[in-house]
Amino acid sequence: MGALVAGILVLLVTGWPVAAVGTAAGVVFIPQVLGGGKASRQLIARSDALADWTRRLADLIGSGAVGSTREALRRSLLSAPSSISPAVTNLVNRMGPQGVESALRQFADEVADPAADKIAMVLILRERNGGPGLAEVLTALATDLDERSRMVREVEAERAKPRANMRTIVLTTLILVVGMMLFAQTFLSGYSTAFGQVALLVVATVFATALRWMRTLSDPPPPVRVLTHPGLAQVRP
Repeated sequence: MGALVAGILVLLVTGWPVAAVGTAAGVVFIPQVLGGGKASRQLIARSDALADWTRRLADLIGSGAVGSTREALRRSLLSAPSSISPAVTNLVNRMGPQGVESALRQFADEVADPAADKIAMVLILRERNGGPGLAEVLTALATDLDERSRMVREVEAERAKPRANMRTIVLTTLILVVGMMLFAQTFLSGYSTAFGQVALLVVATVFATALRWMRTLSDPPPPVRVLTHPGLAQVRP
C-alpha cells in the first residue's frame, strides 16, 4: 500500500509514469537492498550454539557420565542452545525408530551448516567403529567453531562498510532528486517527453542494478555442505 500511494503521489506531482513506477518499486526494493547482516548474524549465532552443544557433548563423554553416544545425545538435549534446540530434539526423537546415523544425517540437513556436517560425521564414525578419543575430537571442533565465529564477526565488520556507503548514496540521491523537483523544475523538463521517459527508465535501471550488485558483494557466500547422502552420490566414469 505504501508503494502504491507513493507511486500515485509522484505521478500526480510529476506526470511521469516511469518515475511513478520507479518510486513504487523503490519503496519495496530499496529497504531490501540497504539491509543486510542478517545472514552473518545467523551464522554467528549458529556457530556459537553448535560450539556450546559440542562442548557439552565432549564433557559428557569425557567425564564418563554417559555410557554411549546415544545417551550423550539424549542428555545434551537438556542444555542445547535455543537456536538449535528444535534440531537436537528431532535428532533425539529420531534415534529410536530410525537409528543414530540416519538421525544425525537429518540433523545436519536441518541445521544446514558445514560445522553440523562435521559434528554429525564424527558421531557417525564413532557409532560405526567405536574407539576412544571422541571427547577430544569434539572439543577440537568446538574450538574451531569459536574461531569461526570470531572470524565471521571481523568479516561482517568489513561488509558493513559498503552497506553504509549504499545508504549514503541512496539518501544523497533522494535529497538531490527532491530538491531538483522543488527548485529546478526547468532543468528536469526534458524528462516530460517520451524520449526523456526512456532516458529516465535507463537511469533508474542502472541505479537499481548497481545497488543490487553492491549488496551482492556485501552478502556472505552460501555455505558448502560436506556431508552427502550415499543414495545421492553419483558414480563418475
